[in-house]
Amino acid sequence: MSRVGILSAMTAAAALVLSAGAADAQVSQGGGCRLAIETAADEWLLRYDPFDQDAAQQTFDLAVVNQGDAPCAARTRVDLRGEAFGLARVDGGRRLDYVLVEERAGADVTPRAGVSTRRLGGRMLDLAPGERGLLRFSLATGAHEIVAAGRYTQHAFVNLETEDGQPLAERPIALTVEIPRVAVMGLKGEFRRSGGMATIDLGELKEGARSLRTTLYVLSTSGYAVSVTSQNSGQLRQGTSGWYVTYALSLGGQAVDLGGGGRLEVASRGPRFDDYPLALTIGETAGKRAGEYRDILTFTVAAI
Repeated sequence: MSRVGILSAMTAAAALVLSAGAADAQVSQGGGCRLAIETAADEWLLRYDPFDQDAAQQTFDLAVVNQGDAPCAARTRVDLRGEAFGLARVDGGRRLDYVLVEERAGADVTPRAGVSTRRLGGRMLDLAPGERGLLRFSLATGAHEIVAAGRYTQHAFVNLETEDGQPLAERPIALTVEIPRVAVMGLKGEFRRSGGMATIDLGELKEGARSLRTTLYVLSTSGYAVSVTSQNSGQLRQGTSGWYVTYALSLGGQAVDLGGGGRLEVASRGPRFDDYPLALTIGETAGKRAGEYRDILTFTVAAI
């Protein structure tokens, strides 16, 4: 009786696109209190890898100066000017939720209804004439499911207002979350792990086609490529001896070239959740010496 083991190891690769921008501050006036928002960036950019992070968060600052001749007391509100709530890609698709918090006041200023809720009481920004202050905001996002790679943006206006809602200053900000092209893979079904590798026991070696009760799965924010290499170039070998049995591998019904480096490519502009049941076709076994035959397969996934 002959027995066979196949060992599989997996690695992953990913790509990241970075971008940012800048714009001038805007100033408005209210009585002897005259606030100006001073900042170097008009985009708050947050990078989020859904396979590496449950959620992502980053802080951003707005510098504010009182250019008037009277004290200023201001609250923060965020207005979307009619845009639907949620970060969106230029080419459309589902929007990505986010949370925006003004840390100094501990206030949630997320404009879920198109404008953040006006709040009463609590800490305000108080500036004497000529005094400067700092407003710190935290932008956070997370996804309950995988979303497509790309830049998701919401155009918002950060407003400073008096206690009764009179405008003092305003600043347009692009809230942006960038999701990279990234893919991960794994195995599910019948296999066991040994030394960090997955082992599939084929039992008695019999000639012909057979499905394995093991599936390779791929999760990706974009298209991807799966490469497969065989240590023995598509042969199950008995140790260091010259005895071997040829075999062929298929992923989800697609044949893989184990002799020259098999590769499976999937083009996509959206997220992917793909399963590939593994199957083998065993070559001639008649006249082979009894013993254990094995090969090592290495699966690699890379986002494209």
